[in-house]
Amino acid sequence: MSYEVINKQLKDICKDILENKTVDVILAYRRGDIDDSLIPYFVKTTDEVEKIEWGNRCYQHLAPYLLEKKGKVGIIAKPCDVRAIVQYVIEGQLKRDDIYIIGMDCLGMVDSEGNSRPGCFDCSVRIPPISNVHIEDERLKDIKIEDRKIQSVDLEKNLERFQKEIDKCILCFSCRQACYGCYCKTCFIEKDMPQWQPKVVEQAADYGTKMMFHLGRAMHLSGRCTECGSCEAACASSVNIRYLIKEVTNFISDTYGFNAGMDLNKRPAMTTYAFEDREVGFLGGDK
Repeated sequence: MSYEVINKQLKDICKDILENKTVDVILAYRRGDIDDSLIPYFVKTTDEVEKIEWGNRCYQHLAPYLLEKKGKVGIIAKPCDVRAIVQYVIEGQLKRDDIYIIGMDCLGMVDSEGNSRPGCFDCSVRIPPISNVHIEDERLKDIKIEDRKIQSVDLEKNLERFQKEIDKCILCFSCRQACYGCYCKTCFIEKDMPQWQPKVVEQAADYGTKMMFHLGRAMHLSGRCTECGSCEAACASSVNIRYLIKEVTNFISDTYGFNAGMDLNKRPAMTTYAFEDREVGFLGGDK
């Protein structure tokens, strides 16, 4: 199966749901005007469907656009996009009945040089967990997904690595803006009660503030991160901070058996309590 075959299926589906008024608009991708990247495309008529294109450059996260749309919306969604939609529904940001999901099997996205995009190389979810219609890609069976390996924790090395990454950060908040899960109207780091960061602009990027922001953001994404890699891809300073959130994600998965965005009927681990939950001591000890 080729992208040409998949695109024909995709366009037929999009024309059908627009003609039948199943949706008012479809969030899709089309060829960009500058390079071979595929950019977000809002489709409202059947004539516009012909420009829709799916391929391995569809790395832009479409799910956050749903928060700004009203009425019935269709969306061409990668597995990580679908997982974000599931989280939005669980968190009360969207109604499932208002979203028509065209779920796409994903071989992984690449940049202009053919390198895997952040989050794609080690992605373990290549098939959308839910959808209204699912477009399969038979090439997926040839992709080997390696089991996630958990390495032993070395506190000193972890701290050294964290400090090295934090030093590169200029506190531009691009990671926050790109993240599907950072939809708060006012971020905690910008609140003045309590005062999380210095008021003086020259001191805004001090080490303590940067550490507070990244650790606070990792905490807020506990059990919510869908591992799309948008944060790392948006960083202008090449900060590989995604590893920190990934460690928290792995901890939630291993401790509570919860993976974000996989089940509409399963509440996030950090919002529930069960008597049989493990009691884990971060500095040692496990019950």
